[in-house]
Amino acid sequence: MRKLKSVFAVILVLTMLICVFVGCNAKYSVIEEEIYALDTVINMTVYSENQNAVNSAKAEIRRLEALFSVTNSTSDISRVNSASGTFVSVSDECFSLISTALDVSDKTNGNFDITIYPAVKLWGFTTLDKYVPTKEELDDVKSRIDYKQVRLDSTSKSVNIPQGVSLDLGGIAKGYISDQASQILKEQGVTSAILNLGGNIKLVGSKPNGESYKIGIKSPFNDGNFGIITAEDTNISTAGGYERYFESDGKHYHHILNPYTASPADTDVLSATVVGEKGEVCDALSTAIVVSGSKNASGIFANYPDYNFIIFTENSVFVSENISDNFVLTDNYRDFKIIII
Repeated sequence: MRKLKSVFAVILVLTMLICVFVGCNAKYSVIEEEIYALDTVINMTVYSENQNAVNSAKAEIRRLEALFSVTNSTSDISRVNSASGTFVSVSDECFSLISTALDVSDKTNGNFDITIYPAVKLWGFTTLDKYVPTKEELDDVKSRIDYKQVRLDSTSKSVNIPQGVSLDLGGIAKGYISDQASQILKEQGVTSAILNLGGNIKLVGSKPNGESYKIGIKSPFNDGNFGIITAEDTNISTAGGYERYFESDGKHYHHILNPYTASPADTDVLSATVVGEKGEVCDALSTAIVVSGSKNASGIFANYPDYNFIIFTENSVFVSENISDNFVLTDNYRDFKIIII
């Protein structure tokens, strides 16, 4: 009997929050909320007395989840998947996000691909019944993974995919939703907040006392954080094969799949963190770098000069020069070599 084990993104959420030093003080009002959405635990820490703003942000998360969820039969994505072969009109938000996803695919040499869903489903990552596919099964789904098969009509805001192809926005939606939820907070007067959507962190402003936030980045070795980044008013997205996985016959299979092999990515990158303005781009790029590996990531860096990267390998950490002064290794990882990129 196969031995299966699954550790979900909630572990990442809880561990990363341990190192969010917010400088709490009794003079600052704070609202803390925890909800389950987007297949993960979402934590919101909002420095405000405005509960209506928090409720509005939560409602926005639910609304966008209903549009993007691949498992919701009435979502925009499910309607596109069900109507393979014909154009389907979608919401402005969904059309924009798919457009961004395809652009990221182009700029990452296909290492990020929203047509990965047939492989995700085959491996059982959408259910509790994990499965190691046969070579024949992998060959079949590989033929149906290619973002270049997606057709967009900007006039009608409609999407077309061939029969057998399926879309999944799971690798980009949380970053987008974190930006939209934070915008709701800002519009209602919130100037300091931390939103954590399953490893996609959105920082609104700075701490209430004016200091920057300190965010811990979880070690793939499950022994705390390997580094701490000081930042404010930005997005920080981390992806790694330790987030969600299972074991079968002594082998480890994680949920970040390589579009070219339809199998878990097998590179030297154990964890990739991206820091930048747009949450959806950070979300997608963190996945792409895990798939590409550190040696093949230079093209990604070149195509996204306004984004910063922290890449964890077995004995080195690659850090963008722009944020190198704001990043430190924790005590357990002082022996790791920092390589400036």
